[in-house]
Amino acid sequence: MKPYHTLLIFLTLRLISALPASAQPRSLTMQSAVGLALEKNRDLQVATLETARATEKVREARSYALPTVSASAQYMYFPLKQVSFLPGSFVGLGENDLATFRVGGSNALLGGVAVSQPLFQAGIGSGIRAAQIFEKASAEERNEVRATVVTDVKKAYLDVLITQEQLRLQQQSLARNEQALKDARSLLAQGRASRVDTLRAFVSVENLRPEIIRLTNRVEITKTVLKRTVGLDERETVELQDSLNYDPVAFVAPGTDAFLDAVQARPEVHRLELTEKLNREQIALQTAERAPKLSAIGLLQSQAQANHLRVDQYSWPLSSYIGLQLNIPIFSGFRTVSRIQQAVISRQQSETQLLNLKEIVRAQVKISLSTVEESRLRIATQQQTVTVAELGYRITRDRWKQGIASRLDLSDAELSLTQAKSNYLQAIYDYLTATVELDKVLGRIQF
Repeated sequence: MKPYHTLLIFLTLRLISALPASAQPRSLTMQSAVGLALEKNRDLQVATLETARATEKVREARSYALPTVSASAQYMYFPLKQVSFLPGSFVGLGENDLATFRVGGSNALLGGVAVSQPLFQAGIGSGIRAAQIFEKASAEERNEVRATVVTDVKKAYLDVLITQEQLRLQQQSLARNEQALKDARSLLAQGRASRVDTLRAFVSVENLRPEIIRLTNRVEITKTVLKRTVGLDERETVELQDSLNYDPVAFVAPGTDAFLDAVQARPEVHRLELTEKLNREQIALQTAERAPKLSAIGLLQSQAQANHLRVDQYSWPLSSYIGLQLNIPIFSGFRTVSRIQQAVISRQQSETQLLNLKEIVRAQVKISLSTVEESRLRIATQQQTVTVAELGYRITRDRWKQGIASRLDLSDAELSLTQAKSNYLQAIYDYLTATVELDKVLGRIQF
């Protein structure tokens, strides 16, 4: 048995032994793979959680306009009771003297409920609007992640398909070379071919086996990448149901102004536009720190003191108040001014980033459209090349069998056929990959 055969059998047995006996392969189409990724991809799950966190920030911002109610309770023990000072004349001392008295009980209990309701705070409205904008920006960021995940899954799926097709192409080449070797041995036995032709045929066969081993391993690697991108367990077995086919009818050409369509549809652009609005609200929010704050306040309180701990015998007098509290900022060490300037700089940064992103989108649209068109032209050219290469190989093979052509001519014809098919396969892969990327660039990925 040849060493390459032994190695292939060994690798196959190792793969089979590594699989659970009850494992059933999961059939995947490109569409089902995308659906699974939208459900299981961990990056997308993180982005979804971030959107939920942004929703809670809106609730938090609104809470600053609601009343604050707090209850408190306090117990104190006085080893030395509190001291009060009275004029000395109360107890027969001089006018300039003070009399001291220890008052109250050794045990003191205090409890109450305090209420505060903001009446005027300029920053509350800006805070709510900023939180709402942040929530929308977070949703656009999630859409951006979803578009990236969908694109990555489709590309990973296509990587598996082209690797499988490349492996199949090399296996076909191996089958042709093995047949040529068989023919060479037959002709050698008949005295119609030289020993050198047989050796060349043998070398051609053996030179293909390492590439088949590499591609076999490459198929498993690309499947692993696909499973990780989708969010499946790496140990799970998958079988792809789609094939690497060229369907020009399925391609939807963009409109006359693809750039404007892309700007209006891309979630990245929407996110930066919202970020710019958010930074404007941040400026208003920081500026509001200079404004006075007015709140209504109230307190209901009860307290008791005694020299014992028989609480049921305590007297619990109530006291209360309601009023207004005004807070006027005067000087905060230039912190407010610095924060306002930081917000202004952030707004300028977001404006520049938005302009830069639009230029990037313009370039991406132009490059993607050019790549799609180039790959379509390559497919048309390679279709003709494959047809000619197949015809050339058949003619050369027949001529070689008749002793008219050399073994070298047959090897060149077979290599040209394999290369033509490989180039055609690569052109289809490049076209499909380019259309996937174009969908992302144009913002045509639906959620």
